[in-house]
Amino acid sequence: MAKAASGRSRTVKHIPEIDLLPVMNLFCCIIPFLLFSATFLEVTVIEMSATEGIGSSGGGATANLMRSEEERLQPKIIITEQEMFIGTASGSAHVAYALEIERNGEMIITFPWDSLSLKLTEVHDLLTEAYPQIEFRKITVLTVEETRYDNIIQAIDLAGAVGFDQPGLQVAPSASVASAMAGGGS
Repeated sequence: MAKAASGRSRTVKHIPEIDLLPVMNLFCCIIPFLLFSATFLEVTVIEMSATEGIGSSGGGATANLMRSEEERLQPKIIITEQEMFIGTASGSAHVAYALEIERNGEMIITFPWDSLSLKLTEVHDLLTEAYPQIEFRKITVLTVEETRYDNIIQAIDLAGAVGFDQPGLQVAPSASVASAMAGGGS
């Protein structure tokens, strides 16, 4: 006797395999593009030391006096619209007058940088000779808001080449810069 049809087919159905090759090709093209277009964050760590107090032996007081002496003697490059000076809290000396030159069809203000380089070398040598116990590495560029960025960077680069490799920047109104030139501080 014959069996009744159950409605099932006797052929075996094969499930097609998933082809991952196109997806992998897509990722191989996208990943390098994403890496090239990514912006990576650069973190800068500033090391700071703990404040030293006055101990029972008085050693902290000597360290504090030496630090205040170093701050008083810290040189400054003072850049105005017309002139450039170098000095400390005690006073300043003229370095150079501004030059107006034409660059790319535009008149810009710059300075004779060789004069600044010579003065920086002279100041660094005088300070290290007079105060051998203090390592002079800090310098501040004091400028007005109208100063060109290129001039500030050039001054910082020249200071770093001489040995002042820890630059600082102060942007101040013209009255404050005039006060600093007169030796009244920053």
